[in-house]
Amino acid sequence: MKLRGSGYYRLRALPGIVILALLFLIPLAFNLSYAFTDGGEAIMDVFSDPYTYRLLAFTLWESLLSAAVSIAAAIPLAAFFSSYSFPGRRAVLTLSGLSFTIPSILVVLGFVIWYGNNGVLNSLIGLLTGSEGPAVRILYSFRAIILAHVYLNFPIAFLLITNAWAELPDTPEKAAYTLGAGKARTFLRVTLPRLVPSVLSAFILIFLFCFSSFSIILVLGGNPSYSTFETEIYRKVHISVDREGAAALSVFSFIITGALLLITSPSRREKKVQRRERVLRKAKGKSLAAAFLLMLLILLFILPPILSILYRAFFTKDGTFTLEAWHDIARGRTGIMSTAADGIVNSFCIALISSLLAVFFGSRIAAAAARSGSPLLPLLASLPMAAGSVTLGLGFSFLAVSAGSSSLILSYVLIIAAHLVIVLPFAVRTILPGAKMIPEQLSAASYMLGVSYARTAAKVESPLLSPYRRKAMAFAFALSLGEVNATLTLSDGHVTTIPVLMYRMISSYNYQGAAALGTILLCVSLIVFWIGEGGKKHAVS
Repeated sequence: MKLRGSGYYRLRALPGIVILALLFLIPLAFNLSYAFTDGGEAIMDVFSDPYTYRLLAFTLWESLLSAAVSIAAAIPLAAFFSSYSFPGRRAVLTLSGLSFTIPSILVVLGFVIWYGNNGVLNSLIGLLTGSEGPAVRILYSFRAIILAHVYLNFPIAFLLITNAWAELPDTPEKAAYTLGAGKARTFLRVTLPRLVPSVLSAFILIFLFCFSSFSIILVLGGNPSYSTFETEIYRKVHISVDREGAAALSVFSFIITGALLLITSPSRREKKVQRRERVLRKAKGKSLAAAFLLMLLILLFILPPILSILYRAFFTKDGTFTLEAWHDIARGRTGIMSTAADGIVNSFCIALISSLLAVFFGSRIAAAAARSGSPLLPLLASLPMAAGSVTLGLGFSFLAVSAGSSSLILSYVLIIAAHLVIVLPFAVRTILPGAKMIPEQLSAASYMLGVSYARTAAKVESPLLSPYRRKAMAFAFALSLGEVNATLTLSDGHVTTIPVLMYRMISSYNYQGAAALGTILLCVSLIVFWIGEGGKKHAVS
């Protein structure tokens, strides 16, 4: 429904919409320009090359499989966690929420250290069994890609479906049981249809994440046959030095992801329904034992790769305690570690600036979208998600070349611009539910008392949006802090950040240095997550 004052809110959101459009369209325009160089030879080659469609087939397949496995693993666990209360339930759900702020480069490093042929897991197995050689071979394979994607996205699916399930009244299920329906039939005929919107929303979100995955594919796949659009674009730029081909492939990729986003957007439109928390049964006996078993399985899946990063930051491969990597960071020794301090400062400054701008503009766009009641603004704000971060970084790098300058200031400006266009859609999506939940009566009462739209927005609505802005700020900061795709494509060695340094260290097998930086990144992610979660208790009900 279109509310009073929607014109004012659209005008207020206009600067953010214009900036988002420019930061999205400018790199896309440069990609198109390079793709159509020499009469469009590059774009025609890409569209007619069978290899392009093999890339498309593999990208779709790994994304669909990763999302399907994540959802399939999440639903049974969500069924239990949305039905029973038990000690540790909230802690596991909170830990699952941490996945929203864990950078993918940490997952890559954790998998290398934990699942590697000489990793912690194989060392433990060898110690317990006395066997030599790796007992578990996972890395640099298709299963490593799927496992890493599931590791990163299963907690997201689990949390989203559990929360949605817990808000569904259980009256229809009780009625079905009364009429003689069994649990399986009740789930398939009564519960699952009501969960379909939440399941589809989680599936689409995970699918889009996996479709634009970069560091997981590049490092853990370890084989050009496992290339996706994002990794192939990067290889064309930095290995083949084929900028026109990379631009043409980025255009092809955008057409595919844009079409997917448009097709799936109707399934993400929210309907206003009356929700209430269902009463959870207290787990006892067998159900309590099952609860502890399920929590143990979740923790054994999530924690080891992360804990192995902390372990490797202080211990060598043979288990000797050392602070050498930390000394290198503190003293700025020669070699790749000499840029560690710069990388830390750069990461924090870029993340802070981009997240502040994202929340500032995102809150205004979300308020305008909520006021107008139209799905158009959220869809437009989501369009940058259709262009992968490598594609955006490539477009901004073309802009730098066109400007004829390689100054450090320009590199910083373009990286911040790339980060902003990447995190702004997520800020809008985080704040929008809060904007929709603001009671219409409050604003209407303020207008009736003669208060202006501007003062109503500042004094009445803004405090109610505060917890959502806090969460959006934390989310945007964490995303920017861990962003490696666009930065690696765009920096060209001029600007280093923590994820870029970690990627280079992993590539040079300096796992201890990468683990030390990863520990810093992990600690900051935990702090940011804690700040974001702190707003929940103040959320509008």
